[in-house]
Amino acid sequence: MNLSSQSKASVASNLIRVSAVLYLVYYYLNGGRSATFDLALATCIALGILLALALLIRQGYKWTKWVLLVLLILTITPDLIRLPFTFRTNIYAGCIAIIIDLLQIGALILLFKPDKEEPVAEDVE
Repeated sequence: MNLSSQSKASVASNLIRVSAVLYLVYYYLNGGRSATFDLALATCIALGILLALALLIRQGYKWTKWVLLVLLILTITPDLIRLPFTFRTNIYAGCIAIIIDLLQIGALILLFKPDKEEPVAEDVE
């Protein structure tokens, strides 16, 4: 099954939107109610960036895949370092953190995956 560029962008956009919702759940599982203002503000900014990126991907902007790549490089390394602590404090939050990263990596793979060219049918007479 080959997906067109537009359908790949739609699927990638949906994956990023789902990861944004899960990021909000992750925030609350990690003590979001008792979080500082700075952490709440950082979470709102991260959610805004993810949702804006999902919208731009759906609109077909090609440069957004590079922005997503940079964001993943910047966020996955700290996630991996914090993951053992997250699992010790809340196993559900740890599982959600892994799912968020996998969804975003899946969206990135879809965006970078080249389109297969359709074979050109030759006229046989």
